[in-house]
Order: sequence, then C-alpha cells, then structure tokens
Amino acid sequence: MKIFALFGNPTGHSLSPLMHNAAYSKMGIDARYVAFCVDDIESAVGGIRGLNICGVSITIPFKSAVMKCLDAVDDSALKIGAVNTIVNRDGILTGHNTDWLGLSIA
Repeated sequence: MKIFALFGNPTGHSLSPLMHNAAYSKMGIDARYVAFCVDDIESAVGGIRGLNICGVSITIPFKSAVMKCLDAVDDSALKIGAVNTIVNRDGILTGHNTDWLGLSIA
C-alpha cells in the first residue's frame, strides 16, 4: 500500500483525506492519504523516509519552513519561496509548488 500525507497545523478541517481516499477507492488504487497535525516540521519530514510516505501535501504554517528540510527544491518553489508538495523518490525528498498553476488559470 502506498501512503500519502498532509502536514500542517491545524489539519482537522481538511477534506483532503476524504477526497483522496474516496478517489483511491473508486479507482482501485491501493493507497491511503492521512492528515498529520504537525508541531515540528523537521521531525515530520524525517518521518517521511521512516514511514516510506510517497508524497506529502504541505499546508500552513510550514510552506516556507519546510524548504530547508528537503534534499532538493524545484525552480518554481524556489522563486515563490514556498513548497506545497513533497515527492519521495527513492528516499530523495524534493519540494514543489503547484499553487501557481491554479493561479495562472484563474
């Protein structure tokens, strides 16, 4: 089973787990999306490798602070100064920002 997560504080209001898990189920994907209310972003990022989490959505208040915890950050996230997505590829954690895509078509 693949594991995906949301890191933020607070996260209790987020509909992301409900939406992602419903989509996984409907599409027959063996995956789970879990929300973590995080106090220490550095420790949480360390847990990505330990739990073999495939990807993480980052929300307030960690979008900027998480950047220093990653192995790499893509150009768009560097320019914006914020990460909202972490991809774990073979233990290499790369930060991305996809917020600008939504803004560019709004």
